[in-house]
Order: sequence, then C-alpha cells, then structure tokens
Amino acid sequence: MSLSPYEANILDFVNLVDKQPDLLSDKDYNNLVELLKTLPDDVEEISDALALWYDDRPKMLNAILEMTPSDDGVRAPGGRDTRLTAAEVKELLKNVVRQSSLPTSLPLAPPSNP
Repeated sequence: MSLSPYEANILDFVNLVDKQPDLLSDKDYNNLVELLKTLPDDVEEISDALALWYDDRPKMLNAILEMTPSDDGVRAPGGRDTRLTAAEVKELLKNVVRQSSLPTSLPLAPPSNP
C-alpha cells in the first residue's frame, strides 16, 4: 500500500525538519510549536495545516518542492502495510521538532562544578 498524498506530505515535512533544521528560524520553531498544539485529529487536516504553515516560509516551501516525494509504505509490526493515524502523526511531529531544536537550546558545554 502506498502512502496517501497527505501522509507523504507529512513525512516529507518531517524529513525536511529532521535533515535541514537550519531552514527554520527560532521564530519559525516557536510558531511551529504553537501550530502543533492546535492540530486536528485528522491526517488530511494535519497535512493541510502544515502545507499552509510552510507556504508562508519560502525557504521551507522551496525545499519541500525540491524533495523527492515520500513513496515508501509505512510498515507496522510483522511487515504489514498500515496507515498513519492522527495520533502517530502528532507524536512524530512533536518528536522531530523537539529533536531539531534541541541543539540550539542546550548549552555547548555542561556547567562545571566548583
């Protein structure tokens, strides 16, 4: 089973944020975190919300348009085909945003104990 266009868009977005986090400014990250808090419980609507969000960010939009679309099937345990649920998508997005913004929010060296 191949991905729906909505699932492919979401996975492309996740890949982009994961592989090219420098495309997002601190303000973009903050806006994205706020968007994640308001995402609906429908994969198609989540995809549409992401598309509207990156449509206002030319660097992101251009990078998405230049990507090779995701066409790999998503596999569940045992190798069976499965669709992404809205809950899985939300968790995936939260994780990639958290991981991509982590390096800029942590100090470079741990504090020293006197």
